[in-house]
Amino acid sequence: MSEAYFYPNIWGRGVLVAAEEILGKNGVNALLNLAGLPQYIDNYPPDNIKKDFPFEHVSAIQKALWDMYGSKGARVFATRGGEETFTYSLDKYEKVQKAAQAAMALGSARTRLKAGLLFFAKFFNTVSDQKVRVEEDEAAWKWIIERCPMCWGRTADEPVCHLAVGVLNSASKWATGGEILRIKAVECIAMGAKEGIILLEKPAE
Repeated sequence: MSEAYFYPNIWGRGVLVAAEEILGKNGVNALLNLAGLPQYIDNYPPDNIKKDFPFEHVSAIQKALWDMYGSKGARVFATRGGEETFTYSLDKYEKVQKAAQAAMALGSARTRLKAGLLFFAKFFNTVSDQKVRVEEDEAAWKWIIERCPMCWGRTADEPVCHLAVGVLNSASKWATGGEILRIKAVECIAMGAKEGIILLEKPAE
């Protein structure tokens, strides 16, 4: 893993802002110390879109959640953190929000969701070093993560990319006007899979 890959600063900041809302100030400080990232205590990444927040730091924060709260707790906190991060970040990308709304302006909830997923995949690939693509079958869409910051350098015996599940939870509710989908991580690079796969169950036509 000699190459360096990054998230936009605003996403790193969003992860920490969301963590503070969930865990409190002392909780996020303890999380950062456990992650080996004390430099972010009272010094979150700047509120800009420059790609400067390393994948290693995203992964370290997610692992620290696992170490502090165990598998079940980390899954809950990471999912909630992803939901908050999406909401926080969307407010900062006003032009992207308007373009996404235009892409999803017509059709059924299923049609709008597919358009939204394709749009957000392209958005992720453009503004970050995370690489994703969307595939589908009759029952579900597959959000496929080819290069994943959440499990970067990690090994695990279960999926650990619940931050992405939370982002997709919020994105799908936003795209459909509040409809809740069943979303589940089923494959994970940390488990030895070639790619991470998150399934989004399709709503009725």
